[in-house]
Amino acid sequence: MRFPWDKYEEVPLERRNTLQVFMTNKCNLHCEGCFARNAIKENNCDITLGEYQLVIGEFLKKGGNQINLLGGEPLLHPKLKEILQINDENKIKTTIYTNGYFIGEYKPEDIKSAKLRVSIYSYKGKTKSACSLPKTSLAFDANFMVSKDTDLDELILSANHVEKNYNCKTFFISSIRELDNPRQEFFDDTAITMPVLKYKELVHKFLEKYEGNMNIHISKRGVFESTKTLPDTKCRFANYLIGGKIIQCPYDVVNLKFQKDYEFNKRNCQQNNACLMSKIILKRKNV
Repeated sequence: MRFPWDKYEEVPLERRNTLQVFMTNKCNLHCEGCFARNAIKENNCDITLGEYQLVIGEFLKKGGNQINLLGGEPLLHPKLKEILQINDENKIKTTIYTNGYFIGEYKPEDIKSAKLRVSIYSYKGKTKSACSLPKTSLAFDANFMVSKDTDLDELILSANHVEKNYNCKTFFISSIRELDNPRQEFFDDTAITMPVLKYKELVHKFLEKYEGNMNIHISKRGVFESTKTLPDTKCRFANYLIGGKIIQCPYDVVNLKFQKDYEFNKRNCQQNNACLMSKIILKRKNV
C-alpha cells in the first residue's frame, strides 16, 4: 500500500501548543464512542467566563497558541460568542469540535475567526450522519470518525456529500478511540474500534477512489508517517475540565488520569514513540 502521489502532495504540519478546554458538560447525544463521557458525566454545568479568563491567562503564560473547544457539545454553551471574543482579543487560534446538530442556529459572524470541525460517524446512520447535518452557511471541516463497521463506500459518499452540499474544504479521517491496541493502555471501554491494519487499508483505498477537491487530513494513529514533518516526541497537548481538572494527554481522558498542572513541549510521550494525535495533510494536485 502506498499513497497515490500522482494525485496528492503533502503539506508540512504547523506545530502548536494546544489546550483542549471541555467548556460544557451538556450534550444532546450519548455516543458510544465519546472519549469524554467518563470525565463529563458528573453534571450539566458550563464553564463560566471568569474561570475561562483564568484558564486563558495561564495558557498564554505557558506558551500556548491553539485552543480546542470541546464538551459535551460546545455549541450549547450560552456564552460561546463571548468565549470566542476572548480568544480573538488574545489572537488565539481556535477550533470548535461539534456534533453538528446546532450549526444551523449560528451565522458566520457568530463564529468569526474560529475553525469549526464537525464530527461524522456515518453517511446515513442514526447518529452523527453526513446526511442529517442541518443546512448552514458556516464553513466547516468534516471529521469522519471511522469505526469497525465503516466501509469504503460510506466514506466516499460522506466526503462527496459534504463537499457538494456545504462549504467544506477539508475532510479529516480519524478513528473512534485507539484502534486495536491489544493491551488497551489508553481506551478500554468500547468495542467499536477498527483494527489498525483495516484503518490503514481503508485510508489508502479512499485516497485512490476519491475524486473530489477537498484537502484530506489523516490521523497517523501510529500507522502513517509524514514525509514533510518530523514526529513529535514531546507532548504539545493538555486538557482542562471545568473546575480546574487537568489531564495532559488526550489519550488519558477516558481513564481520568488527572494531574496538578501541565506544560508544553517538555514531557516525553508516554503512549508511543511519537504523538498518536498528530496527522498528515494532503492537498489535491492541480486544483
